Formats: sequence, C-alpha cells, structure tokens
Amino acid sequence: MMNIIHASNSHTKRVKKKKSRVNWHEAATCAIQIDLRDYKHMLDFQSEYILGKNNYRIDLLVLRKLSKQSIPKKIANIFRTYNLFEIKGSGSSVGTDSYYKTVGYAGLLINQTGAKNQYTSLDISLTFLSLHYPRKLIHHLQKERKLVVEKYAPGIYYINKEIFDAQIIVTKELLPDENLYLRCLTDTLTERELVNRLANDCEQYQGQELYTRYLDQIMKANTKKKGETAMVCEGLLNYFGTSSEEIIERTKKEQEEFYLPKIENLTSQVAYLQDLLTQNNIAFNLDSK
Repeated sequence: MMNIIHASNSHTKRVKKKKSRVNWHEAATCAIQIDLRDYKHMLDFQSEYILGKNNYRIDLLVLRKLSKQSIPKKIANIFRTYNLFEIKGSGSSVGTDSYYKTVGYAGLLINQTGAKNQYTSLDISLTFLSLHYPRKLIHHLQKERKLVVEKYAPGIYYINKEIFDAQIIVTKELLPDENLYLRCLTDTLTERELVNRLANDCEQYQGQELYTRYLDQIMKANTKKKGETAMVCEGLLNYFGTSSEEIIERTKKEQEEFYLPKIENLTSQVAYLQDLLTQNNIAFNLDSK
C-alpha cells in the first residue's frame, strides 16, 4: 500500500517556477471516463465536441449506444442517447450564462442530428459539473424559473421540470466509494485516506494514458505557488517516479501533443460518430436544418 506524507519542514518542496495552469476540462473528462470505466463498452466519449459547421463547443459529449443494459451509477442515472457536460474548474461555478448556453447547445444538437422531428428532449440529458455548489444559479432556477432542484444523492442535484433531463454534480460532495476520481478533482487534496485510495487504484493502471493525464492535472493543481508549503502526495509522486516540477514540464509538452492533433482530426471525429450512430440504427445528418 502506498503511503502519503504531508510536507513538513524536512519534506517541504519549493516550486521555483511559476505554477502551470491546470486543465480542469481534461482532468474532469478523464475522471468521468474512469469512474464509468465498467461501462465503457456502452459509452462513447467525445471531448470538446464541435457542433456541425459552427464554432460551438460542448465540453464533453457522451453518446450512449443502444443497449438494454442499465448503468447502475448515480451520475449516469439520467443518461439518454446524447449526454452533454458543462465543466467548471476550481476557480469558477456554473452560472446562468453557461447554463442557458448548454441548454441552447442541446437544442442545436437535436436540430443537427437525424431527420426532422425524429429526436425530442427525451434523447438529451444535461450535466453541469462543478467543484462548488452553484448557489446563485439554483436560486435563479427556483425563484425565476419556478423549477424544482432536489438532492438525488450526495453531490448530485436534479433539475426537475426543465425541458431536458438535467443534473448538477458538485464533485467535492460526491462519495469516493462510487466516484473516487471525480471526488479527488480538487486543488485541496489533503485527506490522507482519500489520497491513499487514489494512489492504490492508480497503481493498477500504471502506464495507461487516461490515468496519467488525470494525475498530471491533479498533481499540478495541488502544487502550491512559490513561497508556500506544497502538499506532497508521496504515493502519487511514486506513481510517476519523478518530482512535481518535472511533471509540470512534461505535461506542457503532452498537452501540446494531445490538443493540436484534435484540431486536425475534427473531420474524422464526425465521421467516426456518424459511423457509430449508423451501426446502432440512429440517423445522423449534420447538414439537416
């Protein structure tokens, strides 16, 4: 079992370079896929999916393939054919602008997939993922829209009476027994037991890209600025066999190698999604109006 050591005077590591920016979208996308790894045969994940010929970008689109098999995970209880995720990092929360933007994207997705009138709101679900509880948004939905926002499970809130099935996921309230990776999606990862559990689970998947990308971002998020004491998660550092500074430098290069090809592969991404939907007898036409 890996051990965790919090930095003391003898174990303190100072970060000499400016803290690298944390890519919360990438970390969250990886966390969702990992927490749903037992059902990956039923799901297809499209990160930063672009709607048709527009520049509208969905943080994460999860396509559920036709299957009678259920997904016994609370975060996926509302999943339909198309599942849109709006992701917010530690420094922001879901507001009314991002909320209605995502609702609009859902309508646009219906308009651009399949024949006229073939798809309805029943084929779409919306998930708003945030580290913080979006108090202002929920107040707006309840007072201005007269919608019902109720707690379905720890960290999961359903937005009832909305045109689409919708939920808000507050990652810091999730139970680690069911969503360990989403629960650890924070820049204040200081719970000894939680970090040990994460390190032990990751140890089983050493070398797999999805886990490496996730841990790169988590390590960056939990490395403090110059002049502060950094929390040292020895188990996670041993996983990489390197220091947090080296992780940050390596991650910069990996991010460039990861995102630049995505721009060039947008055409093939759409073709792949079209083929996948066709295999499952779901009509798909980006040019439909």
